[in-house]
Amino acid sequence: MRLFDAPHIPYFLGGLAQVLTALIAWAVWLLGAFAGAYDLPDLAVSPVALHGFLMIYGVFAFFVFGFLATTFPRWMQSAPLPRRGYRNAFVLRVAGLVLVYAGLAFGDRALVPGAMLMAAGDARLTADLIGVYRRARKTARRGVLLFIGTLTAEVAGLVLYAASFWHGSAVSPIVAIRMGLFVFLVPTLFAVSYRMIPFFTASVLSDYRRPFTDPRVPMAFLAASAAHALLAGLHGYAVLAVLDIAIAAVAWYHLVAWFRQDVMRHGLLVLLYAGYTWLGIGFALYAVRNAALALGHDILGRGPLHALGIGFALSLVVAMVTRVTRGHSGRPLASDTLSWTALLGIEVAAVLRIAAALAPPDGLAPYDLSVCAALIAIAALLPWAARYAAMLTTTHRAPQS
Repeated sequence: MRLFDAPHIPYFLGGLAQVLTALIAWAVWLLGAFAGAYDLPDLAVSPVALHGFLMIYGVFAFFVFGFLATTFPRWMQSAPLPRRGYRNAFVLRVAGLVLVYAGLAFGDRALVPGAMLMAAGDARLTADLIGVYRRARKTARRGVLLFIGTLTAEVAGLVLYAASFWHGSAVSPIVAIRMGLFVFLVPTLFAVSYRMIPFFTASVLSDYRRPFTDPRVPMAFLAASAAHALLAGLHGYAVLAVLDIAIAAVAWYHLVAWFRQDVMRHGLLVLLYAGYTWLGIGFALYAVRNAALALGHDILGRGPLHALGIGFALSLVVAMVTRVTRGHSGRPLASDTLSWTALLGIEVAAVLRIAAALAPPDGLAPYDLSVCAALIAIAALLPWAARYAAMLTTTHRAPQS
């Protein structure tokens, strides 16, 4: 199997390499900042803003674009995307990401062209997917327009991030990170879950009644999530707390509607359900935090953010990459020890990172819990990423009898 035989191969490989690179870089910074292991160099950009950018646009975007570039044409009952298109888009994205990393050493001047190159690559692939959508029959388009919107928001977020480093710019990189999380990543993963979790469950369980799917539900979720980003920027904490409770309720309602007890006998399904469970947890934590902020208290810090980023997004990445990679390489559709280790490590890392926002447990730990969370995530993901990177480039051949 060659690198560009299918869109998910280069994009998943890029995502696997980048998730380890970004987490290792963050762990190195945390060890200096909180464990006092060494003196930290001065960076041209806030480490928090850079970390958020690298995770959302530098890690998760690889997996989202790789998944949709492979799956979207199938949903549209169309031919696969032309190799030249997604190959060139991938090269632009990687070149831009290299420039972003160069900005750590050479200053923020490299960040602007880097983010713009990434935007150009992602815009190219998004345009190809829009072409597939426009050529598809009307009946095949049901429920997929949202993805065009969220991918467009991702491109816009990259441009905003670049704009934040233009001389005299009034744009904050936090705006781009907030857009990336709440207008691109979270709605996309919800829409993929809404479409695929019941489908995968029905394909495995006998006599499973798939709940009715309504394309208006993911669109409403996108609107609510985007409203969360807007209200957060306007500091409308009281309204935001109510909105977050509603979003959490919607997430948990669908979890209950999809779940059946015998799901627990099928490892790949458990991986998906475990990741999706964090969506409701994340927004419930946001509701608590925003209610406290409305009363003048700041609790939980970035704990809710990491419930969504680590617990929800990273767990679903492990589940989806495991399933797609095994299926497309001709391997059995089953979980394995490495995928379970990766998932369990992520769950522990998510809990520790949330606990790090609480003064009592973090104060009792010998090191900042953020450091522990990063190191555990790296240790759990490294063997899984190495194994599945090898799977992506090889085709499994069943033993002959």
